[in-house]
Amino acid sequence: MEMKHTVSQYISSHLRARERGYIWLERELKRNLAVSSAILVIFFLLLYVILHPAFALWAAFLGAAALLVNLWNYLNYRREYRTYQSIYRYLEAFETGDYAYRGEEDLTGEGICSQLAEQLVRMGEAFGGLKERLVEEKENTKGLVTDISHQLKTPVAALELSYELLQDESLDEKERQEFFTRSRREAKRLGQLVETLSSLSRLETGMVRLTPKEADLKETLIRAVNGVIMKAEKKGIEIELMDFPAVRLVHDVKWTAEAISNVLDNGVKYSPARTRIQIRVNVLVSYVIIEVEDEGIGIPKSEYTEVFKRFYRGRDIYVEQQEGAGVGLYLVRKILEEQGGSVRALKGSGGGTVIQMTLPKEYALTEEK
Repeated sequence: MEMKHTVSQYISSHLRARERGYIWLERELKRNLAVSSAILVIFFLLLYVILHPAFALWAAFLGAAALLVNLWNYLNYRREYRTYQSIYRYLEAFETGDYAYRGEEDLTGEGICSQLAEQLVRMGEAFGGLKERLVEEKENTKGLVTDISHQLKTPVAALELSYELLQDESLDEKERQEFFTRSRREAKRLGQLVETLSSLSRLETGMVRLTPKEADLKETLIRAVNGVIMKAEKKGIEIELMDFPAVRLVHDVKWTAEAISNVLDNGVKYSPARTRIQIRVNVLVSYVIIEVEDEGIGIPKSEYTEVFKRFYRGRDIYVEQQEGAGVGLYLVRKILEEQGGSVRALKGSGGGTVIQMTLPKEYALTEEK
């Protein structure tokens, strides 16, 4: 504590000394100008008195010219000094976190002051943007931690309750087995939730870097379907991939397949047994549109944008009864937007939902250039 106080005192004294130095410099320059002007006045007055009357007029003229030059230098000094003062005030404000430069210099000029001012403007904008991003990242991190804590509470509380009940010696074997099954289900749910939240946090904090490369879109779609095919077969749901022209698309195969798989998983989860999920691909000039249509319970129009928010779950009772953390479609949006794409929800022709995803053909290659 004492050492910290000593360092603070040293910095304060150093700043005061520096300020005194600036003030001394200004006074010194003014004094030099005043002394040089006085010397010139005395010198030319003596010349005027001593010289022959024929040359006295020339002496007076030269003295006046010298004084005008000195006055011009002084005015120039004042103008330049005001510029340096504005730069100094900005640097002082910069130390306190105010990065916006408010100088009055002509940024279109070619002098050193204009160049300095222009650089300070750019530096202020860069640091201002960095500050905004840091504040935004801090708020996002706080929100993410809060949301994760909230999501983990339910399965953890269920596990604690199950273990407490299992300690009851009055339970018969059937009841004990039921609580074991419930505990195993909650533990599995907790594991899936932790894995999903881990992927989400790594993606949001930039720990996961998408690596787009040119690949066959059909292979990516097949990879996505394989991730949910077993769950679909258990409910007797058919996943149909409609035929489309072969297209090689610049995209991150792993994460794009993950996004499409999340959409398919939602379709399976919220669709009745023995229904169908259809995948359609429309290849345009600059974009590729991927549509996943199910025959499920559908999404109310008022929730079309809400469902893509982090940890949002629908208000339908059937949705609340299903397992999930409300991050699947949010991950879909993040993954597609990272690649210059987008996603939206539409009403299906049979009452279900169409999730429409778009990806640009040349986005990643353009970024690399």
